[in-house]
Amino acid sequence: MTHGISRYLLLDGASIDSLPTRLYRLDSSPTIEWLYHGTPYRALFDVGPALVVLRADSPLEKAFMDHWQHDAGVMLESDAPMLELAEYLRSLLHARVRGGASLLFRYYDPRVMRHWLPALSSAERDRMMGPISRVRLPAKDDQGEEWIVRKQDRQNTQQYAERPWLYLDEQQLQQINQGKLEVCDQQLLEHVRTCLPDCLTQYSAAEQQQWAASCREGAAHYGYSAPDEVLRWAALVAQRGTAFPGAPEHQACRDILQQQALNAEQRLDALWAELHRHCLQTDKESFS
Repeated sequence: MTHGISRYLLLDGASIDSLPTRLYRLDSSPTIEWLYHGTPYRALFDVGPALVVLRADSPLEKAFMDHWQHDAGVMLESDAPMLELAEYLRSLLHARVRGGASLLFRYYDPRVMRHWLPALSSAERDRMMGPISRVRLPAKDDQGEEWIVRKQDRQNTQQYAERPWLYLDEQQLQQINQGKLEVCDQQLLEHVRTCLPDCLTQYSAAEQQQWAASCREGAAHYGYSAPDEVLRWAALVAQRGTAFPGAPEHQACRDILQQQALNAEQRLDALWAELHRHCLQTDKESFS
């Protein structure tokens, strides 16, 4: 039996607060498949991915375009029955990596999918899309969109199993990791916009992304990679400028970073103490 093309949203319950409630507010009778159902994660279905039939010009479509398209889900099309499509998408929830280990695969985050699906060869991309005809990804610069199209007839679809059928090699993991870094950078920007709202006002969206990546890379250079450490480092950059800690006037900070007697957290504390000392000294000089 041939089915017409239907359009869906694949939404991330971990990125959208109270997703079940919000879906029913946007549509009194939504058609939903919760992908964690039928898996060991079924008790957490509301923070997992949800496949939802999308009706054109609906409140759900507006909510997606206005709030969720960049970091909380993807739009896709398929001519397969919804249950078949959902079962295939469920089969992608975890993947094998080198050494036989398994990991959860958040492919439905557009920041992850952008670094995975388009990078595959045409034949491999068609195989990975299974019953999906097209997947929509927003453009990186927030202008326009990109549709990833399956070029060949859909192949037999996979089903969820305890042992994942999907294998991610080292190159794919590196590419996907770029998507994870984008997520970290976005969280960093949101924190800075909340705590230091004037810090980034002079930057465009692209420049803000570059600023966040620079902060993350600078923190990593000095051994800071945990989210709270990167946030504290970024706040220092926001206060001292993008040349921190390499500018001539930051010699005291560089001395602190080279103190082997201090652990990583103690060096950050000392950097903040030095920032406060600098601010007090600057204020004193401005009144003298």
